[in-house]
Amino acid sequence: MATIYCFSSTGNSLYTAKKISEAISSELISMTSDVRKCDDDVIGFVFPCYYWDLPLRVENFINELEITNKNAYVFAVITFGSVIMGVMGRVNTLLHKKGMKLSYGKKIKSVENYNLSLKVNDTPEFQKIVEQNINGTVSEIKEHKTNSFGIYTFANLIARSFFPALKSDCDSKFTISGSCTGCGICEKVCPANNIVIKDGKPTFSGKCEHCLGCIHACPKQAVNWNGKTEGKQRYLNPYIKLQELMDFNSQQ
Repeated sequence: MATIYCFSSTGNSLYTAKKISEAISSELISMTSDVRKCDDDVIGFVFPCYYWDLPLRVENFINELEITNKNAYVFAVITFGSVIMGVMGRVNTLLHKKGMKLSYGKKIKSVENYNLSLKVNDTPEFQKIVEQNINGTVSEIKEHKTNSFGIYTFANLIARSFFPALKSDCDSKFTISGSCTGCGICEKVCPANNIVIKDGKPTFSGKCEHCLGCIHACPKQAVNWNGKTEGKQRYLNPYIKLQELMDFNSQQ
């Protein structure tokens, strides 16, 4: 038996997880779910990198997951847009606390979606490269390949200290323009269950992951953050339908 746990906000990690899941015939579970125990022979974690580290939900999920099969083949696949280092070592450290180790880790450069400060590089040419990298990773996981990876470093800690989701004012920096229709897409796409529609407008509950899913998914571009996303290109993975992403992030 095999299970893959996935965290995704704009669909890049979900698409990658789906490709792997189809190849190894695994169950695919959102990290928004309440699942806390696994005894499978193959266990995977697929998620994006935020500020050279794990999303908060991913860290908590791995910490809380009880893995009863100590001989399991455990892999992690991390999607990222610009720079990544040491994050795989962080996953391995969390697993070590459970008496486990990471068997295989792979980083897959994907379309950049951090549009606060970086340009969305969504081109057909780059999508082909992403697809090739995913297919190569799928093949290696099917063969239960193992590899080595770098350790979590002081540089990771420094980058992490700037992560907006760790700041108390993260939610307060969201703005909602008059073009908001109260459609509820932002509420359903949020992988942190942080958004609730009240009086026809989204309100935030203090659990923001700074994943920007609500910003990218809003059909009216009404959701923005700290004055840095107005007029910027939005992005959702073209191979994942919005409804599928909303349903996946609504798993309990």
